[in-house]
Amino acid sequence: MSDTYRSNPSIFLLPEEKIVLKTNPHWLFLALPILGIAAVFPFYLFFGCAFFEIFDMSLITVCHLVSLVTLLFLVAVFYLDWKFNRLYLTNYRLIKERGIIGKRFMAVRLADIEDITCQYGIWGRIFEFGNLTIESAGTFGKMDFEGMPRPRALKWMIERETFYAGLKAPQKSI
Repeated sequence: MSDTYRSNPSIFLLPEEKIVLKTNPHWLFLALPILGIAAVFPFYLFFGCAFFEIFDMSLITVCHLVSLVTLLFLVAVFYLDWKFNRLYLTNYRLIKERGIIGKRFMAVRLADIEDITCQYGIWGRIFEFGNLTIESAGTFGKMDFEGMPRPRALKWMIERETFYAGLKAPQKSI
């Protein structure tokens, strides 16, 4: 048990369970918000902080420092949100991990998966990202994964592991 915990400290694996795939949302879901903030930042810096020039020149320096710290904080929040939004595919389960400080884990046994839906628009086709929806017979019912890279390949991998998990499952007698 300690072996599987050390290899991946964020999730606990069942005996004989191996991680087949670990992925985050597509990199564009990190880059676009950061680029948007970086595009707006110079306008605020030059026009918003220039407002303080009327009162005192030292307030401009304080405004620039506060703006820089705010920019770095926002970039860190977006990065951590992207980094700690993960999908794990193991040979027994599909696990969704979400959260920076407080964590939320959702797991669906592969044998309980009933339907996998893959959606992507024009931008998703160009940049190879989309949404996956996993519907299961379990208690969670539905798991949504937004902005996953290569959604058709992920769908195929999940279906393949589901097939192999069905072969390993003990047969029920009637």
